[in-house]
Amino acid sequence: MSIEKISFLSKHKSIILLLCISLLIRILIFIRFQPWSAEVLQHQILIFDSLGYHQLALCIQQYFSFCGDAFRTPGYPFFLAIIYNLSGSHPYVAILVQLFLNLLSILLMYKIGGELFSKKAGLISALLFSMDLHHTIFIYSILTETLYTAIFLTALLIFLRAIRSNKPKLFFIAGLLYGVSSLVRPISQFYIYCVIIFVLLWYLKNRKKAIILALLLISGYSISVAPWCYRNYNTYGHFSLSNIKGYNLLFWNASYFESKRQHKPIEEINNNFIDTLKSMGWRPDANPFDKEHYDGLLANKLIKAHFADYLKMHLIGTVKIHLSVGTQSLTDVLHIPSKKWSEEDKYNNGVLALIKKFFATKTIYEIALGLFVALFLLIVYSLAAIGIYVMVKKREVLLMLFLLGSAAYFALISGIISYARYRLPSIPFYILLASAGIVYLIEKRKKTS
Repeated sequence: MSIEKISFLSKHKSIILLLCISLLIRILIFIRFQPWSAEVLQHQILIFDSLGYHQLALCIQQYFSFCGDAFRTPGYPFFLAIIYNLSGSHPYVAILVQLFLNLLSILLMYKIGGELFSKKAGLISALLFSMDLHHTIFIYSILTETLYTAIFLTALLIFLRAIRSNKPKLFFIAGLLYGVSSLVRPISQFYIYCVIIFVLLWYLKNRKKAIILALLLISGYSISVAPWCYRNYNTYGHFSLSNIKGYNLLFWNASYFESKRQHKPIEEINNNFIDTLKSMGWRPDANPFDKEHYDGLLANKLIKAHFADYLKMHLIGTVKIHLSVGTQSLTDVLHIPSKKWSEEDKYNNGVLALIKKFFATKTIYEIALGLFVALFLLIVYSLAAIGIYVMVKKREVLLMLFLLGSAAYFALISGIISYARYRLPSIPFYILLASAGIVYLIEKRKKTS
């Protein structure tokens, strides 16, 4: 072995060891889950949203078509189609690829922590990220989370290097990657404006430079998303990324709000919505963006009529996103006995009532997993608070606000629906703040010693 290789391994032995251990754990979960099994494939993998992504991937693979869909964006189905084209239409192969994408995300957290703070903070960030059970468990679903996280963290790393080095081309590349992340998950389509505001504030003393770099960011972003927006314009007459916004606002946010307010099942509320939409002129076979317009009109009408109550429920939902232990997704993959709750059980109860119900109804396995997740979240949030203090103390307030604001953006935009899954985009930012807090405590202890 050459001296250069020995030097590299010695310098990076900690992160290499962490990646090896993480790989072993994820392979063991893969074997436990058995995603190649026909029963697992039918009853656990190709269901709900996952089935839709799978079918769109088959459309791309077989016909190079998106099958007239305007609801989904093409990033994840295209990713699946490439894998299916190379290895056959086997979701378990895509899951294996996602396993390595998750390892890439661990490495990216190491790099981002190092870019922001120090090599030690980077290693702590990578360690904490590798311990997040939900970022790990969603590897085994045909869902956007793992691919999205890897692309988004790559964009974040390049963006941070851009503001450190002041290299214009890096701002453009970061914009391109943020655009690609929006094509995978439209939830980040408005996040680019948060990044632009940060750039304008970061270079406040040089307004000309700030505007140029912001334009490079938005140019890169626009180049990524414009072809798909044009496809929707050419097909449906709307220059837009997706028609998911109005649907989600009505059949998720407004639906869960009305279910709690009227004390009715969510399914009944949604059926009533469809009847109301039809009376407004909505048709099942209409232009999907026209349908979205009606969805948005009805949702806004319902929300505005009880805005104070809705806002309260939305903010409570944001808190619940941060606290959700999400054991159902964990037990499904690990094939552990569990007690399922209805949607009404999950979302029509307050935080304290849910905690009480959790210990009263869940199996011992779920309680053990839930306690691990709760402890992990408690540690991350507590240390993130210390990290915020440290960054304020070091007068890195703007950078701290960028990290905290990014976490808040993803939590707030998800709102009422407090799936642990919707917490995943926020967690890397809390972990980065927590790593700063841990390094501060370590250094403080050394000084005291």
